[in-house]
Order: sequence, then C-alpha cells, then structure tokens
Amino acid sequence: MQFSAPVAPRWLARAFHEIQRGRHLVISGNIDDLVCWDGEYQPRRPALEQFLMVTGFRAIAHFDLVDGLTFADEESRRLMAPYLAAPAGQAGPGDAGQQQPPAAAPGQAPPAAPATGRRASGRAEAQARLSDSALELQRRMAAAREPEIRNPGDLVAAAHRLMTQSQAACAIVIDAAELIFSTTMPIGEDYPRIMMYLGRLLDDAVQAPAQDGRLRNTMILVTRQLSSLPQWAYQHNPRVAAITVDHPGLQERGALIQQELRNFHGGESMLPGEASQLVSLLANLTEGMTILDIYALAATSRTTKIPPTAARRLVMRHRFGLQDDPWEQLDPRKVRDAEQVLSARVMGQPAAVRTVASMLVGAKVGIDFVADSGGASTRPKGVFFFVGPTGVGKTELAKAMAELVFDDESALRRFDMSEFGQEHTSERLTGAPPGYIGHESGGVLTNWVIERPFSVILFDEIEKAHVKIFDKFLQIIDDGRLTDGLGRTAFFSHSIVIFTSNLGAATLREATAAFPPEAPPGYAMIKEHFESEVTEFLARKLGRPELIGRLGGSIVAFDILREPVIAQIVGKFLDQLAASAEARGHKIIFDRPAIERAVVQYVMREGAVYGARQIRSPLLEQWVRIPLNRWVMEHAPDPGTRTWVHRSGQSPPFAVDVFPDSGG
Repeated sequence: MQFSAPVAPRWLARAFHEIQRGRHLVISGNIDDLVCWDGEYQPRRPALEQFLMVTGFRAIAHFDLVDGLTFADEESRRLMAPYLAAPAGQAGPGDAGQQQPPAAAPGQAPPAAPATGRRASGRAEAQARLSDSALELQRRMAAAREPEIRNPGDLVAAAHRLMTQSQAACAIVIDAAELIFSTTMPIGEDYPRIMMYLGRLLDDAVQAPAQDGRLRNTMILVTRQLSSLPQWAYQHNPRVAAITVDHPGLQERGALIQQELRNFHGGESMLPGEASQLVSLLANLTEGMTILDIYALAATSRTTKIPPTAARRLVMRHRFGLQDDPWEQLDPRKVRDAEQVLSARVMGQPAAVRTVASMLVGAKVGIDFVADSGGASTRPKGVFFFVGPTGVGKTELAKAMAELVFDDESALRRFDMSEFGQEHTSERLTGAPPGYIGHESGGVLTNWVIERPFSVILFDEIEKAHVKIFDKFLQIIDDGRLTDGLGRTAFFSHSIVIFTSNLGAATLREATAAFPPEAPPGYAMIKEHFESEVTEFLARKLGRPELIGRLGGSIVAFDILREPVIAQIVGKFLDQLAASAEARGHKIIFDRPAIERAVVQYVMREGAVYGARQIRSPLLEQWVRIPLNRWVMEHAPDPGTRTWVHRSGQSPPFAVDVFPDSGG
C-alpha cells in the first residue's frame, strides 16, 4: 500500500471554509500535536500562522497567559498597534462597526493600505525561508515592543477594537482559552466583563480588506476540551464553528512512517519490498498515536534496538514500557490444554469453557478475518458476555482465565456495575472533565488499564449500568481504547474484556416449571432462554441492537447445575476441608456418598437454578464445617487421630466422631 502525506490536515481545510463563511473558530482536540503544513511537520502555532497568512489575513496575533499578545510578523504588529491602547474618549463597544483607526502616535507609521496579492505572496515566501530560531527571535522582539498586552481584561477590550475596525482583516488566536473564558474557573473581579466582551467579540466583528478581497475579522479560541468553554459560545451559534483536531489517520501515519523508517533501528538497510510491508503494518499498529508519538516510536526503536521487523513488540514496548508481553510468552502447551485446565476449576460448563479456550487459541495463533496482520490489533484479545444463573461459575471462569494467561489471579479487575447506575457515575470510569472535582485523579477503569494493560477486566451485572456507559463499552469493543479526562489513552488491545449478567435468571424457574426436578431441561433450552433475554434487553429495552452484532458468538450462556456437577462441586469443597485439616495435623474421613446425596437432593428440590453458592453456604457450612470445628475444639484429638464425618439422622444430618477402627 502506498502512502502520501497530505499538504494540510483536514481540520485546516475545514477552518479555511468556515473563515470564508465569516465564522470565528473554536479549535479543540489533539491540539498539542505537530501539524503537517506544505509537506512538513511543525508545531501548531507557526503552522496556524502560515495558514492564516495564506488564507488572506493581513494582521495575525497570538495571545497566551505567559507571553501575552505577540504577532506573527512585523507588519501584523504595525497594523494592530494603533488599536491596542484605547485613546481617551474613544467610543465603547456599543459603537462597533463605525469605529475608525486612532491617529498614529508621533514617530509611528500610519496603518498601511491593503497589500496586493503579489506582496502577500512575497511575504509568505520570505516567511518560509526564515529559520525557526529567526521566527522565534522575531516574535520575542515584537512582543517586547510597546504597547504590550498581558492581562486578559486588556486583551478582550483591545480585541474588540480590532474585531470592529475595517482597515485590515485581522485574526487573533487565543491559546488555552479555557483559562480565560471557562465557566468552571473561580470568578474574579474581571470575569463578568470578560464574558460580556466574549459575546460582543463574536457578534460585532466586521469585514475588512484582506490580501485578496475581504474577510471578517476572526477570533480563534484554542482549547483541549471543547466542553471547558461556555456552550453558548459555540453551540447553536451561527457565527462560530467548532473544529476538532483529530489524531492522524492511516494515510498520514503511513506517510510519516515511510519517511522516518530510515531512523528506526536497522531501517536504513531494508529492501524496498520489505519496507513497504512494514510501513503498512506499523501504520495499522499505531492507530490512535499522534505525530509526536510516531517520532518517539523511532527513538524507542533506536534506544531498545528493536527493529521495525518486530513491529508488534516495538509498539508494545513504546506504549507499555519495559513490560514483557505475556501473550507472546504464553506456552503453546498451556493453550492446547486450556479446556482441561479451565474445566478443573469451572465444573459443568463445557460450552463456556470451550468458547474461552477457542479464544485463547485464536489469540496465540493470530489468524483472523483481516488481510493485514495489523488490522485487528487495537481490539481486545477477547470479548465475552457471560449470562446465566447466579453461582454457576461466571466469575470463577474469569479468575481462571487470569491465572492461566497472566499467571496471576490478581490480574482480574472487577467492576460492579450496580455502582454505576446513575448518569454522573459514568465519569468515574474515565475521569471527570477539566475543571470538575476529581479531574486530576483520572478514571478508575482507565487508570487500571494504563497501569495493568495485561489483565482481565470484568464488568459484573452490566444490566444495572446506566445507559450512557454502554457508549464506552462500544468504544472498548470497536476501538480497543478509551481516553480519560486527563487526555491519557488506555489501550485494551492486550486485555480480555468480560461482561456478566443474570438476565433471565429470575424467570428461569417459571420457564422450566413444566420439567420435574429429576428431569430438568437440556442445555439447548437453557441457552435459548438466556440468549433471548439478552436480545430483549439490548435491542428493545436498551435500544442498542448494535451491541448484539458486536458481541456475536461471544454471548455465552451458562448452564444450570445438574446432579453429576453438584456431586463434583461437593467433592471439591470436601477436598478443601480435608487439606485444611491435614495442614493442622488432623486426618478427616468423610462419608462422601452420603454427603453428596444429601446435598444433591436438597439442591434439586429447592431449585438448581440458584447455583452453587448454596452448596458451600449454608449447606456444607452448617452440615460439615461448623460441627467439625466444634468437635475438634471440644475433644482436642491427638495428632494423627482419624476423625469421621458421617450421617447421623439428626439435625444437623451429619455427626463427627473418632473413626471406629482407631479404637475410639
């Protein structure tokens, strides 16, 4: 695939059209990245100034709270200077549009006549020939000249005079505009006046002669978060256009990687055919990265000696630091035996275990429905929707996956979605917007993924989450990333994402009432019941049928507990009790057939749809563990004494004694 760098990004093209329509601009998003202008990448400020010159503005200024008001060039300073200090008796903002330029100060040149197109072209060419250091020196010299504006209150007053003059088309760029016009900043003495001026700046601006024709004097507000500015300034305002600076697209990333490949470790010695394939792969793998990130990726390659031929390892090292990728190190034998290993922990759920094992095989082998091996790299390794009765192994299977893949059960992070039922709680996942309480802390979900990118993320009982949170779920499934309120991106590409739900559990007993306890319905009916409940919830109640399409075969219905499985679970818990007793010097002998039979009869009579939790507590807790501990406390048997737990016919139904053949 061939890549070509754009002459300018799309957001600048849109800005050009909006300026021609006479609109002010609010620019937000990826504003700190480099900008491609005329085939070269440069910081946003000089790129924006050159763009405004080409657009036709004759005077261009820039304001921030550090440098105050500075100018794109000497001509901009000369044209704007007469309007920066309000002379005595000058008309107020209400007389906008009729205002004439103040008389030039002694020794100061009067405002210049409109420049011709040839002159504008020559000035742009001269600007392009200046080095970056010369431009910076020129700005500093211009900023040091009087009159000087550093205070936001003085700025808005002077900006209003500039917006309402009709001698030369001017543009004023205000950087970090949220620090001046934010609705969440502490209100100071000048705040009401500044906000009043903002409204008038946007409404009162007039047209003035440009390099070719006429342009409306234009305010350009630059902010990272659009929502940090007052909504009335950009929403449903016909005089203002809100423009989002996106991350570079596939073509732009590919063109830059193609250009920079020689700066990667070993990149200078690659053959053209090999380089072309690597550029395409890296362009896919770097989705969501900025231009600065891609330059840094080349530095990572040189520093770590990882060549671009190891593209996935290089991108992972760049994003996640020095962590080893457990997916690359996953032993193929563990993957082949995954179904057996998982079944030992999660009993009676062969369909769920088989689905998870198949995901692990696919993640390890890597064959997918994409022609390019990097195409699906941003999505999570696996996405599952576990649905079924309570206590049948949904959470246990998630824990088993964390242990199998990451060798650490603590790699599982569970989010109880019943805590996210209100609309405002959705911000807890990704963090509050700038200016709101808790913004500096980030989000609980994004913080976890940034710190533990290799993990299993469990969203428990998602039917209890607020509908707004499902937008974030869609973004995780589709894009594999979320951006928090601090502007940091959390990547889910090396995680397993699991949604669990009990949808349908409350109606299962009614749906299976026609089946006697000794002959419960088969798994096919159970599966159909839960899948229909999920479809009903997502498509009709939630109004998100697209989620069903995204999840596809990842909706895994868990079966009810059946008699052989109940007996297996009882045996597992009795083994745990025996091991615990032996560690304390006690030998326990259980009448296993009797205990298993009693538990199975109770569970099947009361309803196997309630899951396995009742097996441990209250049944084995009340019938075996508590009587056993009490008997040991009362009798203090000698070490090695064999203790017998057997059927008694009383309440509780099991008694504890010394085993008969030991002489008791």
